Amino acid sequence: MKNRLWLVSLLGGALCGLAWYDNASGLIMLIAFVPFIYIFQYNINKKDQARLVFLSVLPGFLLFNILTISWLRNASIAGAIYAVTANFFLMSSVFWIAALIYKRSSSSFLGYTSLITFWIILEHINTRVSILTPWLNLGNTLGNDPLFIQWYDVTGITGGTLWILLCNLAIFRIIFSLDKTGNKLLKNIIIFLLLFLIPSGISFYTYSRNPRECADAGFVIIQPNIDPYSEKFSDYPFELQLRKMLKLAEKNIGDDTDWIILPETAIDDPFYEENVLRNKYYLMIDSLLDKYPGVSLLTGATTMRSYHELDKELPPGALRINNSRVYYELYNTAMQVNPDSVIHFYHKSKLVPGIEKRIRTLPDFIKDKIIPDLGGTMTGYGSQDERTVFFHPDSISRLAPVICYESVYGDFVTGYIRKSANVIVIITNDGWWEDTAGYKQHLMFARIRAIENRRAVARAANTGISCFIDRKGNIIQQAAWWEEGVLKHSLNLNNEMTFYSANGDFISRYVTIFGVFILVITFIAAPIRKLRDPSLRSG
Repeated sequence: MKNRLWLVSLLGGALCGLAWYDNASGLIMLIAFVPFIYIFQYNINKKDQARLVFLSVLPGFLLFNILTISWLRNASIAGAIYAVTANFFLMSSVFWIAALIYKRSSSSFLGYTSLITFWIILEHINTRVSILTPWLNLGNTLGNDPLFIQWYDVTGITGGTLWILLCNLAIFRIIFSLDKTGNKLLKNIIIFLLLFLIPSGISFYTYSRNPRECADAGFVIIQPNIDPYSEKFSDYPFELQLRKMLKLAEKNIGDDTDWIILPETAIDDPFYEENVLRNKYYLMIDSLLDKYPGVSLLTGATTMRSYHELDKELPPGALRINNSRVYYELYNTAMQVNPDSVIHFYHKSKLVPGIEKRIRTLPDFIKDKIIPDLGGTMTGYGSQDERTVFFHPDSISRLAPVICYESVYGDFVTGYIRKSANVIVIITNDGWWEDTAGYKQHLMFARIRAIENRRAVARAANTGISCFIDRKGNIIQQAAWWEEGVLKHSLNLNNEMTFYSANGDFISRYVTIFGVFILVITFIAAPIRKLRDPSLRSG
């Protein structure tokens, strides 16, 4: 059997990958880790070295990552190789660490507790370290199954990860207690049923309840369908691109329209924010809004700010203009234009590493070879630390302007909600990934953000999928992929704060503290105790 563990590992990887496909159910993940847990326990029973656990699960996690995120190769082959390699190595390392603790402690309880603990810690690290990504955090897998995850408004996706791991462990115990006494098998079945049915029942009940009535706002979403590879940065002038979007918007503005939403980098011709009132793109927008005084517009744009060499607030990433004393910083921006000529900017804070976030440690000749220029900047974007909320002039609707990759970060999005946002607006350009699983997975995260914060979502994507999502994570209207389209809908403006919005990823924070405690007990306190107690040393 030992020589065939790689087949068991590949089975686990195939099941994990299948759970991410949009025509399958994320609930597959509730059994997908059973093969990996079997490998874990098999090596422990055979008293093999912990590194053999690492090597045994490696093929499965490699397959898992290839099946789910290999679409990154459409933009960057090097980026895809890095993401796949980093993910499957770190995932396998969690099993290695847990095996070490299991062997040192001789405790199955501590071993499996460590497995769950350090997996959640890995996911927490993914949300905090910019060169990693939370894209494949397990709780994300259930985004297309909103009926089962309404309790994410308390736990966020970390609760989903915990649920997945516990259910897999329970199923493993059922399978490998089939030859045991009837009482043990029955006990394990009951444990699994409770683990599955209690969260599901809570979710079904929450899903069936009608949300409290509240005010609403009318939205018009524009999906211009401009090919980012062959059109957006070639022979299609930015001015004509914006004119096309504004014409589509004007045809669909009605008496109930409060907001027009254009996608990320709808204006990708950089301009200085301090000169915006003289900018031709702003003047085009302002000309439209003059006709409709009750309408505000949110658009993606590429903007700049200038700084002087002596400025105290000179950002560390600012670039010098030629040999002058003037510097500038470039931003991936969400811009709000109100009918009263008041303009607000928000600069994307969660930048895509290597593409939007400059990797300063790499020589230029290497960066030019491995980092794609996705219509952005090879010099990197600046960012801002705090969230900005866009207020409609009537102050009733307050938008969270989430830009593309930021929607992957649940705890990050709660920062908008705590600043009183009552609608989430996601602007993105998923055309870089072409017709792959990438844009479908990205859409799935928007559904999770809606559930976590009980906020309706308006999602404007350049090439799709633009849509409206209700507070339960249901897609209530959407445009087709890679087709020009306009969506109109009124969204509820919920001002109630969920537990998750108020507390963020509290589970992963507490679990991280617990993980440090496990490491101290296992690798520091226990060895010291053995040195001091001769009876333990001889044993």
